[in-house]
Amino acid sequence: MNLPKQFISCDWGTTNFRIRLVDTKNLKVIQEHKTNLGVSKLYQKYLEQKEFSQEAFFKNYLLKQLNVFSGIDKNNLLVIASGMITSTIGMKELKYASVPQSINGQDILCCLTSLAKGIQLLLISGVKTKKDVIRGEEAQVIGLMDHISEASEGIIVLPGTHSKHITFLEDKIYDFSTFMTGELFEILSTQSILSFSMTNIKWDPKFSKIFLDGVQKGINNEIMKVLFSIRANNILHHTKKEMNFYYLSGLIIGSELAHLKQTEQQIFLGASGMLQELYSLALASNIPAENFTCFKPEIIDNALLLGHKKIAKAYA
Repeated sequence: MNLPKQFISCDWGTTNFRIRLVDTKNLKVIQEHKTNLGVSKLYQKYLEQKEFSQEAFFKNYLLKQLNVFSGIDKNNLLVIASGMITSTIGMKELKYASVPQSINGQDILCCLTSLAKGIQLLLISGVKTKKDVIRGEEAQVIGLMDHISEASEGIIVLPGTHSKHITFLEDKIYDFSTFMTGELFEILSTQSILSFSMTNIKWDPKFSKIFLDGVQKGINNEIMKVLFSIRANNILHHTKKEMNFYYLSGLIIGSELAHLKQTEQQIFLGASGMLQELYSLALASNIPAENFTCFKPEIIDNALLLGHKKIAKAYA
């Protein structure tokens, strides 16, 4: 596909919506717009009305959001969208493409449709294995692969609500696993009995030791044995609640990373902010430094844009 000088990158997840006006040549973000109307909330709004079909309802919302961008040429505009937009509760369901997936984007399933006169919308499917599915991360990984030049095989770790560990070999994505790390932490720290024994506080390096104590127990598969000790220690030994917060974080992150301890493959971390600091700390305590690489923040920020561009160029 021949791309215009600018395109719109749309990242539409379960809980958030984001569009970015991008310079096609250098991938510089010219304008950006976000809302909290992810696919889940908008789908509920769709169900509450009877006037529009599901596809039309989502298209109308997307079109209205494009109006926040000034100076765009709506007579020759391409919107490239990935994430939950192509799920059953999104704009238009697309079947999952199967692994292996080429890192140039040519194996991804796409659908080109009209959003309005002069505006085309390229919808990107998710990817499946025999036991797992992803929507959205596949485009990010295709972008990240341009920054992995020396390793012929490895694992890309993408932390989040549902963390992804994606295995690649040469120029193919072969496998991935999903870990409900962020969601489990949220539930345990805010809704379980443990929530009364912890306080959410901004990360500080002084919490490193207690965090790594949790990581080690998680890696050793002791999480079920020691979880309730968070409450018991608070009651019996008056362990500080902010310490418990990062102990729990370490436990859950350690459990996620346990299977990586014995691997000889290269590990690539795609995270920013506090997640980058926590996962880097956890990985560095269990994996040799030469086997572990952390992507720079600017690479992570541009990964989805590069993935969208590569997939669109490969679309026939």
